[in-house]
Parts: sequence; structure tokens; C-alpha cells
Amino acid sequence: MNWGMIKNLIFIVFVICCAFSCSKPAPQLPSNKGSNVDENTAKLLEFNKELALKEDSALQLYVEKQNGFAKNKIGFWYKIIHSTQGSFYKQNDYCSFEYKMLMINGKLLQSKQQKIVIGKKEVVTGLEEAIKMMHKGESGIFIIPWYLAYGMDGNKPLIPPYTSLIFQVRLF
Repeated sequence: MNWGMIKNLIFIVFVICCAFSCSKPAPQLPSNKGSNVDENTAKLLEFNKELALKEDSALQLYVEKQNGFAKNKIGFWYKIIHSTQGSFYKQNDYCSFEYKMLMINGKLLQSKQQKIVIGKKEVVTGLEEAIKMMHKGESGIFIIPWYLAYGMDGNKPLIPPYTSLIFQVRLF
């Protein structure tokens, strides 16, 4: 073996040693940050699940008294009032619309025109999903359960906790 080959061999061994010794160990969770769900969190999750099922049953009864509503796969009810052949809004599109937000008892909470970017979560989940299923220029009525609206916190002082909402929406 000549001196050039020995230098190359030493260099390769050096690079391999550095590669293995420079790798970081996997991070460890602190002992108080385990991945187990504590008993109180589990109870709260179960409680909210039961509330959501009760709300779905109540909304089912409400919708049965109305005409022409269908249920979306994520859990809200909808009826398209004015249909068009316009295109759908896509991710990152600007969307202009107007809406009336009502409680289930018909009390008007808000009437507003708004412009959002689809996918940026600028409105509640149920409303954004409703907009994404509409063609440009359409109008519809959407019954959004509390867990797809403002949730267990509400939006004080306007919307109480656990409040399902009706949105009358018109896209521009």
C-alpha cells in the first residue's frame, strides 16, 4: 500500500466517524409532558362527544320540519336557494360574500359582507366548508352545529357557548 492510499483510507475513516458522532440523539419528552391523556381530559372529550350527538339529534328534528335540506359529510345541513353554473372557489382564492347569521330560534345575530381567502381559516370551519361547496354566484342556507361554529367557548358577547347557527349566504 502506498502513502496516497493510506491517506485516503484515513480520510474515509475520519469522515465516517464524524458522521456517526455528529448525529443528534432523539429529543425526549419531559416527564410531565407524556403522551397519555389524563382522566379529566378524557372525561371532557367524552362529554363534548355526547353533547355533539345530542345536538345532531336536535338539529335532525329541526331540519325535518323544514323543506329541502341535505346533510353534508362533515355534519352541517344545507339548502341551495339560488343555483348557478359558476366555478368553485379553490384554495387561496379570494371570496366575497354576504351573510346573515341567526340563532336556531330565528334571532338575527349579525348581517355582514366579507372577503376572505379560502383555506386561511378566517371564518368558522362550517361556514368555510359551506362556501367551498357552493358555485360562484349561488346563495344558500346552512345550519352549522356548534362544534363546526364557535364551539364550547362561543364568541362573547354575541354568540353563547354551544350555539348552533343558521347562515344565509350569498356568494359574489
